[in-house]
Amino acid sequence: MCALANVLGFFAIPIGLTSIHLMQLPIILTALSMGSLNAGIVGFIGPISMAYRLSPINPYILLGNAVLGFFTGFFFTHLKEMKTRPIVPQVISVLAAYIIQVPYIYVTDVYLMPLPSQVVLTIILPKLLLENIISVLLCHFIIFRIDIQNILTN
Repeated sequence: MCALANVLGFFAIPIGLTSIHLMQLPIILTALSMGSLNAGIVGFIGPISMAYRLSPINPYILLGNAVLGFFTGFFFTHLKEMKTRPIVPQVISVLAAYIIQVPYIYVTDVYLMPLPSQVVLTIILPKLLLENIISVLLCHFIIFRIDIQNILTN
């Protein structure tokens, strides 16, 4: 899954002045199928190619995606037994992890990179939210059609 995240980091879908990528897809897929620790590892190793391909280089992406993976898995472990459609706890888990990830992204991008606060608030954070939502929706379809846990453990 780390390799898949690295490969997906090279591809972007242009949308207006920016573009989105689905590098989070393997991170979220791992979180929903294998748990928080595995997803945290994939989140840390998976975006290496993207972090060092950016200009300027942004190594803080690694820990930020580890946070996303770990907390998505953590929340999903506690919410997956909800008496509702399976996609509801999946989306809630990703959104909750994103909320935890936002302060880290803001601090690292504004104070350590440094990017303008307006860029982070109006472009980067909304773009990441969109990427996370698209990724979790794709993960939902993948998980219920393919036994990901069996594939990853064998």
